[in-house]
Amino acid sequence: MTGLTKNSNAHVLAQWQKLFYDQNADLSTEASIHWKAVRRLGLPTRQHEHWKYTPLEGLLGHYFTPATTCALAPADRDALSLKLDACRLVFVDGCFSEALSDSNTGAWDVKVEEGAARLLLPPPIQPEVFLHLTESLSKQTTRIRLPARKVSKRPLYLLQISQGSKDKKALHMLHYRHHLDIGIGAQGKVIEHFVSINNQGHFSGARTSITVGDSAKLSHVKLAFESRASYHFSHNDITLGRDAVVHSSAFILGAGLTRHQTSAQLNGEGSDLAINSLLLPSERDISDIRTYLEHNKGYCISRQLHKVIARDHGKGVFNGLIKVAKHAVKTDSRMTNNNLLLDHQAEVNSKPQLEIYADDVKCSHAATVGQIQQEQMFYLRSRGITRDAAQKMIIYAFASEVTEAIDQDVIRDTVLERISHIL
Repeated sequence: MTGLTKNSNAHVLAQWQKLFYDQNADLSTEASIHWKAVRRLGLPTRQHEHWKYTPLEGLLGHYFTPATTCALAPADRDALSLKLDACRLVFVDGCFSEALSDSNTGAWDVKVEEGAARLLLPPPIQPEVFLHLTESLSKQTTRIRLPARKVSKRPLYLLQISQGSKDKKALHMLHYRHHLDIGIGAQGKVIEHFVSINNQGHFSGARTSITVGDSAKLSHVKLAFESRASYHFSHNDITLGRDAVVHSSAFILGAGLTRHQTSAQLNGEGSDLAINSLLLPSERDISDIRTYLEHNKGYCISRQLHKVIARDHGKGVFNGLIKVAKHAVKTDSRMTNNNLLLDHQAEVNSKPQLEIYADDVKCSHAATVGQIQQEQMFYLRSRGITRDAAQKMIIYAFASEVTEAIDQDVIRDTVLERISHIL
């Protein structure tokens, strides 16, 4: 059998079960339901179609331990934080830190729920075992609301700081759970930022669900900048009402093994959704990006652009599915995946898909894989540009279509600095 043995799987599930019961003395009904789903589904192997290119042997070979929230000084927080004029909420090792967060959150209403006091959340759009794991092991739910017709002048900045284990065989388990409710006619920006305190290993499970009301507008950016020794598994769900506009971008530039999924439902006519992502797996990193999009109402627009830059022995994985419901007429949907291989050992696996059950729609998908052309290098080298500088220029040009969509200079510059650091 490909993957881990059944005994190994049972051992990992036993560790997770102990974490579940040890930290959930005051169990919520929802957490119990999700834990039962973890047990029912079990751990995937390479034989599962959706895990064919994303091996879990390295992750599941660790011993999983609970994270002990470390003491973090404001100066340490500031060193890890983006220099933004924003409403900052800080989470350390999976838990909200009131002392390190801004007391004034402007137009954003924030409430942290724990234990049995956690209220029911919207059901997941496309669940799988690691989504259920995060739902069952997260200690808190952060509910964030932007009231109807409010326009937030300052973005909401969610800074998530994780600490690794000094024991190389052990992984700290950290889980972040947020739910955002953007009211009717409201407008706001949200930045999710994941960083590591040290270069030690940890497993970050993250789940953010977003409900966007009629005629509301949301700009959402995710920056996954954790250490290479860490693992990052996350799921974002976005539900759009009528005439809603959402732009969501994810920059996966950190953990050695990353799997991020964005699932979305366009449930109101006239909605407009853009989903972008940029991945840069290097050394032996594996970066897996997935999207699942349902056009459930007509007269909606969706655009997706996903780019992977793979170098060394790095592996990129893209899997995207657009479903158009039977009565979703006049749908206009496009999904594009462009991939750049910098080395012969680098690899990208791409699978864009369409399922269309309606007539009178315009839908397309495309995928490309290529390398830096020698003609491009010759042109730049002939003008006195060094080989490394020429390669960096070509890479920046390839990534620019995604980075230029960021409407805040600080975030765009941070992404470019991160790319430069990886290269």
